[in-house]
Amino acid sequence: MNRSEFIKKCAALGIGLPVASFLLQSCDDDITSPDFQVNFSGKVVIIGAGAAGMMAGYLLHRHNIDFEILEAAPIIGGRIKRIKDFADFPIDLGAEWIHDNPDILARLIRDPEVKASVDVITYNPQTIHRAKEDGTSKINWASSFYSEYKFKSTTWFGFFEKYIANDIMDKITLDAPVTEIDYNNDKVIVKHSGGMTKEADKVLVTIPVKRLQDEAIAFTPDLPTEKTDAINSIEMGDGLKVFIEFKERFYPDVLLFGNFIEAVTSDSKTYYDAAFGKDATKNVLGLFAINENAAPFTGLDSDQEIVDAVLAELDDLFEGKATKNYVKHVVQNWSKEPHIGGSYSYTFENNTEETMDTLLKPVNDKVYFAGEAMSKYAQATVHGAALSSYEVVEKMLSSG
Repeated sequence: MNRSEFIKKCAALGIGLPVASFLLQSCDDDITSPDFQVNFSGKVVIIGAGAAGMMAGYLLHRHNIDFEILEAAPIIGGRIKRIKDFADFPIDLGAEWIHDNPDILARLIRDPEVKASVDVITYNPQTIHRAKEDGTSKINWASSFYSEYKFKSTTWFGFFEKYIANDIMDKITLDAPVTEIDYNNDKVIVKHSGGMTKEADKVLVTIPVKRLQDEAIAFTPDLPTEKTDAINSIEMGDGLKVFIEFKERFYPDVLLFGNFIEAVTSDSKTYYDAAFGKDATKNVLGLFAINENAAPFTGLDSDQEIVDAVLAELDDLFEGKATKNYVKHVVQNWSKEPHIGGSYSYTFENNTEETMDTLLKPVNDKVYFAGEAMSKYAQATVHGAALSSYEVVEKMLSSG
């Protein structure tokens, strides 16, 4: 399923309760630890400590498999990133919406012994406007057709920090960008910054597909042509998030560009009330843009230039109220983020299912790949990235 298809399904979720506390436990068989035969007892090196990498480490830890994670950045998380002190609620600088029923959180943990809850809100904006050349027009009727879920008092980063990464932090090495993977012999040799090397029986690569396309990691021998062709057939465009605090709220819950269906299914560019449903007193407006709609911002030289451009656009739409009420801002330019390089996978040049099968096929039973671009069921989402690791780790451990 590609991004557009998935968002269409999210848009059909319907209206739920304003706030609900979801218990992260279940005795349901499909929530518990995956039941498969473990035939592997060697060591695994995981490249990347984003959602897929952390989930893989979490699973290997639960199966008592020796592993370590090498992360290029100085922090964990990848494209899930949090800022805690900007407003009176934590803000997701990266992935924000849950894009599924909240019970997916329990399905990620899959541990009946975990007894905790996460407050989520039904994200069902009531005031929806569409941008026009001379201002905005109301399309509040659209609220009847769009509803998703978001965290109320935490973030995707907070969820992973508490429930997934907590027991594996000592296995993660930060500031360790991998430069080469040599799988030519019995053992796989992983080289990272400073000429340091790690030895493993299997390697799981979870870095963004854009970094694979940029050949950030050299493979010895070269990856099979069908693998590189599949990697290069995926589009991962520009990505940007901006949050601005204003003295007064002058904006609707959501401001869309283009018609409603296009905006919801393509993630073109959206301004939204970031405090919607939160216990907040601050007025914080978010901007989320990807691909060609993000490029005019991501190509600017500085965060200040980006904010100036955002304020100018908002001033045109809201009669100068943006600059008048401006307090402060934070910019996350994912296109210029080291070791990331963009937003998320979006479309495939070729057949999606065939491309996925090629991406997920291990190389010589030593080099495996996972991540949001390689999720068969929820591509381009956080839980999709994590679920891809479930599938790959099962394959890795059962193959011996």
